[in-house]
Amino acid sequence: MRLRYGMNPHQTATIDTPPFTVVAGEPSYINVLDALTGWQLVREAAEQFGVPAAASYKHVSPAGAALGETVAAAYARARDADPKSSYGDFVAVSHPVDLELAAVLKRVVSDGIIAPGYDEGVVEILAAKKRGTYLVLEADPEFEPPAEEVRELYGVRLTQTRDAQPLTRGMLSDEVPEEAARDLVLGMIVARYTQSNTVVMVKDAMAIGIGAGQQSRVDCTRLAGEKAALWWARHSADPLTGVSMVSDGALPFTDNVVEAQRYGVSHIAEPGGSIRSPEVAAACAAARITWSETGVRLFRH
Repeated sequence: MRLRYGMNPHQTATIDTPPFTVVAGEPSYINVLDALTGWQLVREAAEQFGVPAAASYKHVSPAGAALGETVAAAYARARDADPKSSYGDFVAVSHPVDLELAAVLKRVVSDGIIAPGYDEGVVEILAAKKRGTYLVLEADPEFEPPAEEVRELYGVRLTQTRDAQPLTRGMLSDEVPEEAARDLVLGMIVARYTQSNTVVMVKDAMAIGIGAGQQSRVDCTRLAGEKAALWWARHSADPLTGVSMVSDGALPFTDNVVEAQRYGVSHIAEPGGSIRSPEVAAACAAARITWSETGVRLFRH
């Protein structure tokens, strides 16, 4: 399949045997990256929790991700996390798109969507967006990716096993209450499909702050915290509390704990294994933050 263009409009691109059907529109290279990454996130989250999941993607990282009682509610929550960044997003949802979600999408600025199906009348509504250029992809829910991933860069071929590490409650401290455990597992799933370095802050099954693609870990924490605080300020005048935080890599210094505490973090899950992990654990204990050493790094580059 020939794509609309590559990473930039002056580049050409093609794709071989995609695990989706183009229902409407014409995909670009970045559309495909957003679609495939977002679909993996929502599929894994829905399988883990048994409810609809949605993600709002921009530049191959989610601006927001959430669970919901319905697919429309999940997407509304995902987009509400950072509506500024979600402007012109690519939508990924775990369940078929119904008329309720189509009505939500009709009102917002978005580039496209990937879903496992579309109810009657929905495609016509979506395809009319963006003067008839809105991209609608139907994912194959039965498709299982191969065990190995291949990437070529500057004439060099890199091969690795796909990251299929199970992310479960058992990776967390017994001190973590069940609702926070759900949020931490969701945060780990979101981190797995976000450009590293990444810190994800989650509250009530919704990623309220995602600090992605930063070179400094503490900058990830600060960025995620600022986004979480901005989200909370739109909804409440009370102090932000009860936030669960996930880091895709080990927290190298206690400054991350100091920043986390500023933004109402009560629970932290991170790989651990750093030379200063005992100091990080002690800082969490002093701040009355539960600390879970998962032992699993979730880098994505």
